[in-house]
Amino acid sequence: VCAGTLNGLSVTGDAQHQYQTLHKMYNNCEIVMGNLEIVLIDHTQDLSFLQTIREVTGYILIAMNVFSSLPLQNLRVIRGTQFYEEKFALFVLLNYNPNTTHALRHLGLNQLTEILAGGVYIEKNAQLCHVDTVEWRDIMRDPRLEPIVGDNGKACAPCHESCSGHCWGPGPEDCQ
Repeated sequence: VCAGTLNGLSVTGDAQHQYQTLHKMYNNCEIVMGNLEIVLIDHTQDLSFLQTIREVTGYILIAMNVFSSLPLQNLRVIRGTQFYEEKFALFVLLNYNPNTTHALRHLGLNQLTEILAGGVYIEKNAQLCHVDTVEWRDIMRDPRLEPIVGDNGKACAPCHESCSGHCWGPGPEDCQ
């Protein structure tokens, strides 16, 4: 178990300092008590230490990063005990560099089956694929909330034929 953060989009120090802080906090972590905020991380950083995370009790914020994929493939539950912008448990925004090809291309949350409270906001991620092919309502507990997903990657590969149109990525192992 490790503690989360409540910084939002405010960051201290440069990108290297951000990464070192993230690594120190979440290396070998399985349950994040609070929020998982991944902001301003460079494409050169190794984020594989995040793959041990199975649960986040608060919200997940992924914003203004330029890595291509996020190794949260073992994340199963976002509890949503706290929200980002008062209503979101998963918030993904502006994860690309307009001057280069570096951008978030896959969320890869293949094991995510429950968002117990709060909504989903995934917008303006220029190269992010397979977020509009996820049936977010199957994951979100609150039926009153509409997932907000738009203005993301355009030239995306279709879901594998075995996925019936709902997937986290193009392969048969990416079916939702």
